[in-house]
Amino acid sequence: MKQELLEGEPMTNKYKGLGFTAQKMVHPPGKCFGLLVGMPGAGKSHFMQSNDTAFIINSDGTSTTNDEPKACIWPGVDQQGMPIDVDGKQIALTWDAILQKKEQLIELAKNQQPRPETVVLDSLIPTIALVKEYVTKKAGRDNWKDLDGRRAWDDVYEYLLRFAMDLRKFGYGFYFICHIVNAKIPLGDDKYVIRPELTITDSFYKRLFPLFELVVAFDSAYVTESREVTMKGPQGKTGPKKTVTEKVHKYLMKINDESLSGITKCRVRLPDTLEIPQEDSWKWFETQYTTAIER
Repeated sequence: MKQELLEGEPMTNKYKGLGFTAQKMVHPPGKCFGLLVGMPGAGKSHFMQSNDTAFIINSDGTSTTNDEPKACIWPGVDQQGMPIDVDGKQIALTWDAILQKKEQLIELAKNQQPRPETVVLDSLIPTIALVKEYVTKKAGRDNWKDLDGRRAWDDVYEYLLRFAMDLRKFGYGFYFICHIVNAKIPLGDDKYVIRPELTITDSFYKRLFPLFELVVAFDSAYVTESREVTMKGPQGKTGPKKTVTEKVHKYLMKINDESLSGITKCRVRLPDTLEIPQEDSWKWFETQYTTAIER
């Protein structure tokens, strides 16, 4: 049914030239500012390495975890296990080198050249160590402990946040990857509770958390599953069916979990927990996220 206004302007034209009125606007997952958290080996890097539009800064210096990685990863690794640049020469990874990559990404965007959609910093803890070294040298000191602690940490956090926000200004999605650990929280006399805890400081996370559009936790576990198999009969004929049980390694993405309250967040209505397929994980997640946007 078509309706006509007798007077006034449609909502989308209410403030001409000022902005977009009454329009739903949600970033696709590749353009989000996000954080992936989880225990070591939970599948965070494997997940991002399946993204063929991602550029991953491998500050961990670890091997690829995906049998068929699709992302662009830097630095590379030579046969001796040493980090190498795109020219094949060995490099020592520093924050200066990472900043040069940021400028390269910005130039690609300015010139409208082919470029990644998403930039990933994998992971935060080794990157913080690089920034601490950078801040120390910039202050003309040889030892981090010689600096004013509070101001020095402020500088580290500011550099990391600015790195992400500068790239966001030029249209890139950005993800940090961070580990969590199980912390023992005392409750009283010989009583305690185990809760997941980030490996970055509370003060840093307080700065980051309001800015994130998406924070998801990764988990893995072995579960016992039953399946029916067909036995072989005499002379190659089909035999009887038999139920067998086996342990299966499952990888999970948690969006809403009571134990992760204050860590995870999401602006679309994803299920509380999703089982992650090990092939084409990123494309699968894009479908899940896009479907949630349309709900």
